Parts: sequence; C-alpha cells; structure tokens
Amino acid sequence: MRGIIAAPGMAMASAHLVSEPEINVRKREISDVLEELERLRCALAECSSQIEGIMDSMDGSVDPQTIEILDFQLLLLEDTDFIGEIDSIVTGQSINAEYAVKSASENYMSKLNNITDNDYLRERAADVADLSQRLIAVLSGVDMEIAEPDEPYIAIGRDIAVSRVAVLDRDKLKGIILESGGVTSHCVILSRSLGIPCMIRTQGILGLANQGDTILLDAVSGEVIINPDLVRVQAYNDYAHKEEAKKTMLKEYVNRKSMSLDGAEMKVYANITMSSEAENVVHQGGEGVGLFRSELLFMAQTVTPPSEETQYAEYSKTAKALGDRPLVIRTLDIGGDKLISYMDIGEEENPFLGYRAIRYCLDHPEIFKPQISAIMRAGADGNVWMMFPMITCVDELIKAKQFVEQVGLDLREKGIPYDPNIKIGMMMETPAAAMDATILAKEVDFFSIGTNDLAQYLFAADRANSKLSYLNSPFQPALLRIINRISKAAAEAGIEVDICGQAAEVEALTPIWLAMGITNLSVSIPCVTSVRKRICQLDKADCVGLLEVVLNLETADEVEKVLIRFAERNIIHDN
Repeated sequence: MRGIIAAPGMAMASAHLVSEPEINVRKREISDVLEELERLRCALAECSSQIEGIMDSMDGSVDPQTIEILDFQLLLLEDTDFIGEIDSIVTGQSINAEYAVKSASENYMSKLNNITDNDYLRERAADVADLSQRLIAVLSGVDMEIAEPDEPYIAIGRDIAVSRVAVLDRDKLKGIILESGGVTSHCVILSRSLGIPCMIRTQGILGLANQGDTILLDAVSGEVIINPDLVRVQAYNDYAHKEEAKKTMLKEYVNRKSMSLDGAEMKVYANITMSSEAENVVHQGGEGVGLFRSELLFMAQTVTPPSEETQYAEYSKTAKALGDRPLVIRTLDIGGDKLISYMDIGEEENPFLGYRAIRYCLDHPEIFKPQISAIMRAGADGNVWMMFPMITCVDELIKAKQFVEQVGLDLREKGIPYDPNIKIGMMMETPAAAMDATILAKEVDFFSIGTNDLAQYLFAADRANSKLSYLNSPFQPALLRIINRISKAAAEAGIEVDICGQAAEVEALTPIWLAMGITNLSVSIPCVTSVRKRICQLDKADCVGLLEVVLNLETADEVEKVLIRFAERNIIHDN
C-alpha cells in the first residue's frame, strides 16, 4: 500500500492496531444536579492530573509543539466558556455529565471547524475531541491508555490522539501508520520530534493488517508492506545497518568543536521550552540555548501570569544546568497563534499582524517588568542573554531597553543580585527590521533571525497554510538575500547573528550560513550533532563562491538544485 510520508525513515516490527475506546454516551436524566456537577469537577481534576503526568514523563527530545498541544488541553479544562457550557447543559437540562461534555464539545469543535482561513485553529478541534474523549472516559470509568505488546511494534490506527501516543514506550514504538491524518496533525508532529517514521492516509491498512503481522514501514519511498518477502527484509536490514552506523558516527561529534575545515567557527545551539530540556542539550553537545520559549510558562497558567519568583526559578535552573553555555531567553511572545485566556488581546482579523509579542508587552509593564527582572536575576546564576521578539522599528527597541534600565535600577536599590551587563538582542523577523538592520545593530548585542516568521511576513504568506508552502520555502532567493543583508549589518557592527528557525536545520543550507558569516545556528535538540557534522565537513572558501552564485538565482527550485549538486559534488572530509 502507498501513503503520504509525514515523518521520514523506515521501520519493521509487529503490527499493533490501535482503536479508540468505544464509549456509548447516552442522554439520561438525573435527579441531583449538584451531585452531578461534583462528579464533573472530580473528572476535570482527574483529567488534569493525567495530562500533567504525561507532560512530566516527556524528555527534552519532544518538540515544543507537543507540549503546547497538551498545555492547550490543560487550559481548556479551566476555560470558563467551555466548562461553563457543560455546567449549563447539566443544570439547565438535568442530564448526565457525559452527554453534556459530548454536546458542548461538538458545539466547540463545530465553531473551530467552520474557521476556514486558519489551519491552526481548525487543528485545535482535534485537541478538543481528544480532551472530550478523555473526560468522558473518566466519567464512564473507561481506561484510555493503549495496551502495548511486549515486543517492538508499529502503531496502526485511523488517527491517534497525541495524548495517547505521548505515553507509549519509545523503545518499543518503531513507527506510526494512520489511515487518515494530515501532515500537520498532532500525532505527526510528535512522531517527527521523536524521530519515529510515520505515514498518513494509508487507505485500507486497518482492513488488511492483522494484529501481530510483520509490517515494513517505508517512509522513504512511501510504501507499507504487510508480511514482506526476504528481499524486502534484507533491503530493510541493510538500511537499518547504515542508519545505526550513522548514529554511531554522529556520536563522535557530540563534543566536537563546530568548525569548518579552514577554521571558520559557527556554533550550534538548541531551542528549548523548559528547564528539564537543558540536561539533554548538554548531553547532545549543544553549545548553548539559542531560544528559550518563555511563553509556555505563561500558557501553563489559567488565571494569572506566572509570578516573578516562578519565572526566576525556571530561568535560573536552566542557566545552572547549562553551566557557562549561553542561555538566550526570549521575552513573552504571545498573539498570532499563541493565545492566553487571561491576557485580553481581543479578537483580531489578522492576529499575526496584530497586537502581539513586544507590542503587547510594551503596553503591559505589569507583565513585562517582572519577566525582565526574573531574567536579569537569573543572569547572576549563569550566562543568560535577553531577546525581544517581533521588533519592527528602533522606537520599540529603545522602549524595551528602557524597561531593562528601570528594572536594573530597582534591583540594585533592593540589593538583589542580577547581571547589570546582560546581553540584549532582538529577533529579526520582519522586513522592516531587516531594512533597518544597520540602525538596529547599534542598539543590541546580537540578532537572531527567525526564518519562519521572516519568510511569512516577507512573502505575505501564512506559514500555517499548506497551500502557500512554496512561498515559505527556506530556499527562496529573496529570503536568502534579506538574511544576507542582516548578516552584513551585524558584521559591520561587530555583533553576533544567529539563524533560529527550521532553516537552521536544513543541511543543504549550512554552506550558505557559513559563507554569510552567521555566528550560531539554533536547532531542535535531535539535530545538534548532524548540523555540527555538516559544518565540520565544509570549507568556507568554497562556500563563499557558492553564496555568490545562489544570491543571483531567481527561483527556489534553482537554489535547491544548486545546493544539492554542491553537496553531491564536494568530497566529504573530517577535520
């Protein structure tokens, strides 16, 4: 059978068919409304406990998007509209909580599915369905967890909720095959972050595969073979042997200096979301954290922002775990597709172009100043840097720096230890900032180029819209030319410049970043060693010539082909 490759790779193991628990939710009248509401409250608390347990079991290899998904479910359990509607149905109709949850969830999902111009919000309907099923299961006394076989297996289902996949034994789970699903579905996001091959829209797999069949999942060519013959098995064994050798080879780069053959250094940092990931950064040889996404601390709260002490504890713990490695903490980046219920941003027609990130924080010192204070205090415990998101003009940057100055004076007067010389940087993610890079470079210690948002704004193309993926390609010449402009401005000002975004992980682009003089690449934790390996194989002099060619090309296809030919043509050496 054929399907769509969602996460590349190959795996061979026993089939494990995963079905959603069958819970027959019937409407029934109740005599005691207060007792039913109390039963609902207990179920809400149990669901919250289960989801928190899932999150606690995750390690630093899990993609931040997966954490966001589960965080959203936790927030939904406290959402006054959602839970309020369930309460109203129970109270107004005197019916059982299970049916009220089902009814309220269907209404909520219907509203999300009817939003035709926002893929992100439509995908949240899957989160509502997942949480609804968990809540109904708790109310009904049904076990939601997947019973795993004792042997390695490939999970096969119609679509599997991310909260169910997240708790599976990763030593046994070798692959995922879905009959439905989309490339941005949450199960797929998790499989990518775990490095597990995944195929979707593999029509008919549930009707043809039996429990325990040997499954060859070939998410390289896009095939699924049930009970493969000896030729196929041998081909897979050859692939697995090469992959194991590759992993062994990459271990040699864990503690290697990120330096080209001719001595040009470009460090490899990691992107993280919480302090628990810092240990894994060190283990994988990350030379620092180029992006700590602080908004998850805020998204985890349901009524009020995290206190200064809560933030300081998290930042300090992370800094101490990293030792002398840099920890770049991005200040609160909300808005767009990251909404927090207790922050009244309001509905906007174009939220990605709206009241978000630094724009919101500059108007809310009661939120901004405690975060700045927590970051500066953590600077006394390690090598902490501060970074502002969504800066579009120098006025915004100067105002943000004035907050830092004010907070520093307050800390000094109170005698609280902090870093008075903390490095301050900004995200380069708007065309306006790129055009004024020379001016902005005089005001900061470093730039961090957010390639995902920069491409989105440069091409006026929503990065969550799959129909516009060709415009958000990191190979677009206009994107590379504007990044080159930013890197030149940084070099002239003598400040560091990072690439922070998916483009940092694209190995075909590594020669371009090296030639531009990019200081650091900030990537997901699993990619640290492979990106470092690529840097060590390059000669910067050759890359400079390549850059001159690429910057004069006209299409993304031309750029990609030239970079692939360069990779194939160059003999790989180790220094």
